[in-house]
Amino acid sequence: MISLFTIPILLVSTPVDYQPIDFVAATSLSFESQPETTDSPLDIQEEEVMSVSPPTWGKKDTWRWNLQAGWAKDVKNSGNTLEVYGVEFEYFVDEDLSLDFGFLGMTVDQDGPNANGLNFTLQLRWHFVAEESWSMFLEGGAGLLRTSDNVPAGGSKFNFTPQAGLGFSFDMGKHNRWLVGVKWHHISNANTYASNPGRDSIMIWTGISFPF
Repeated sequence: MISLFTIPILLVSTPVDYQPIDFVAATSLSFESQPETTDSPLDIQEEEVMSVSPPTWGKKDTWRWNLQAGWAKDVKNSGNTLEVYGVEFEYFVDEDLSLDFGFLGMTVDQDGPNANGLNFTLQLRWHFVAEESWSMFLEGGAGLLRTSDNVPAGGSKFNFTPQAGLGFSFDMGKHNRWLVGVKWHHISNANTYASNPGRDSIMIWTGISFPF
């Protein structure tokens, strides 16, 4: 028969399993309900990428800029050549149709004194075939040219530069485009001076277009 005096001894001698306290679980208890989140980390990451990605090529109301250079030969005198180089800003006024503002330097080799000049151009460029990785375009416009000497020789230092041509653009990745084209390039003062010999050239040109 177990006496009252042996009960405390039995209780002390009975092994008790030690259960560690889960402090993380204990501290995370809350009587307030937690809001459910529906966006996964992957969804959030995709949204962030979309928010900082440059606009798609050729979309209306988007701006781009490009560096370009060209070389042209006079169709009447193959010894007369010219080079252009500079920057152009493109604004897409409609889908695949851009209005282009060019600020170009020009070097003219010709019979008589050679000349250097600045040429401001304004053109329309229509990508009438517009694929994701390439496009084909028509372009045309005019410009104002001021040179250090008469162009052509016997002409004037101030001229107009109407031009028109055909070209291609190719995707280079990261929303950049390689442009290449050929165009008719004209220089004349439109009879605003006493002498207007004029000059017609065939130009090949290339450039790289970047998004803003």
